[in-house]
Amino acid sequence: MTFQTIRKELIIILLTALPIIYLLVNWSVLPDRLPVHFDGNGEPNGYGSKLVFIFLPLGLYLLLIVVPFIDPRKSNYELFSSTYFKIRIILSAFLGLLNTVVIYNELHGISKIGSFVPISVFILFTLLGIYMGNISPNYFVGIKVPWTLNNDEVWIRTHKLAGKLWFWGGILGIVSLFFVKNAALVMLPIIIVITVVPIVYSYIIYQKIANQL
Repeated sequence: MTFQTIRKELIIILLTALPIIYLLVNWSVLPDRLPVHFDGNGEPNGYGSKLVFIFLPLGLYLLLIVVPFIDPRKSNYELFSSTYFKIRIILSAFLGLLNTVVIYNELHGISKIGSFVPISVFILFTLLGIYMGNISPNYFVGIKVPWTLNNDEVWIRTHKLAGKLWFWGGILGIVSLFFVKNAALVMLPIIIVITVVPIVYSYIIYQKIANQL
């Protein structure tokens, strides 16, 4: 492992560790159960143990470390190693920021998280959309349906489309939240479109390619 690789990995380690350290420093003054789920208006409607805020980020970090070694198509990770690293940063930053905000709110008696969660989710969609078109075929990252996994051309074309949908879906979602108070009315249709459309598209082009053989 080169010095540059170690330095890059330290970025993700810090993104994972800092919210955990923040939790541990304030462990004794935090309640035993913290909000882990919120409704469209930012009201907490699900609670979990404080341990969730330790094991979830650590689990995500370890999972994303292990995935390239156990994937049957692990050689392809070399083809999108830079993209995979950026995806790891995005996911770690998203989870770390979300956990930090929840802990901060609990420490300061703020029960409502407002539009932070839906805005964060839409930013996540936008950032992932930027890099989705660069993901090479694999079994863990991306749109993994039979038609994309069985044909590399289908995989590539599907992820090019999905990248655009996720990016613009995220942008549309962020803008819409300034006009629609109920975030669920914005999130649900956008999530349906950016997930269902690429799957349907992958099936259609897979059938077209199969018919040409």
